[in-house]
Amino acid sequence: MRIKGKPLILSLVLFTSGFLVAYNYQQTANIPQMVQLSDSQWEKDYFYKQQLLEMEEKNKELREELKVKRDKIQEYDSKLADSENVVADFVQRKNKLQMLAGELPLQGSGVEVTLKDAEYIPEEDQVNQYIVHESHIHMVINELLSAGAKAIAVNGQRIFSDSYISCTGPVITVDGIQHPAPFVITAIGDSDILYSSLDLTQGIIDYLLSDHVDVEMSKEAEIQMQAKLSAEG
Repeated sequence: MRIKGKPLILSLVLFTSGFLVAYNYQQTANIPQMVQLSDSQWEKDYFYKQQLLEMEEKNKELREELKVKRDKIQEYDSKLADSENVVADFVQRKNKLQMLAGELPLQGSGVEVTLKDAEYIPEEDQVNQYIVHESHIHMVINELLSAGAKAIAVNGQRIFSDSYISCTGPVITVDGIQHPAPFVITAIGDSDILYSSLDLTQGIIDYLLSDHVDVEMSKEAEIQMQAKLSAEG
């Protein structure tokens, strides 16, 4: 059925009017509206704003305090690291001094020198001219020390700066302990330097041989020396 004439026009007018009314209502709903607050609401709003400002200020102070504490912790860590280095250095020096004092055992490469009484003694000569004396041992020890020996022992007994060696008949006494021949002198240090120092032409070895002392000498890859007896107890 077709609609003609005035009814059609009236329908269009009504449709357009309805659309305009709906559009205006929607626009009116989207416009911000002024809200009138009461005195109590103003006070609450002011109170919360003040609380927020105070909290922000407090957070700022806490952040600054945290930064200061972190800087102090970093400073303590640095001091602690320095202290550990100092302590480690002291421990190293202490161990070195203990080794020199004979309070710690030592091991390392070095040389071994054996001094023996002469096997052949001519009848016309005296026996004392063909045995090892304390002076021979002193000469070897002094030469080894001059060549940089770190530690020296005679027949396994450590020699220290206050040690004394004396000759008592056919034996020698080192710090009160007697040792019979042969006398084995060991020294820890650079084996090449120690050996060369003893083996110089017209050096210690040549003198000992000319004094009728049998000498054997060798480089050793590993020499072990015990600590001082008093420290071991």
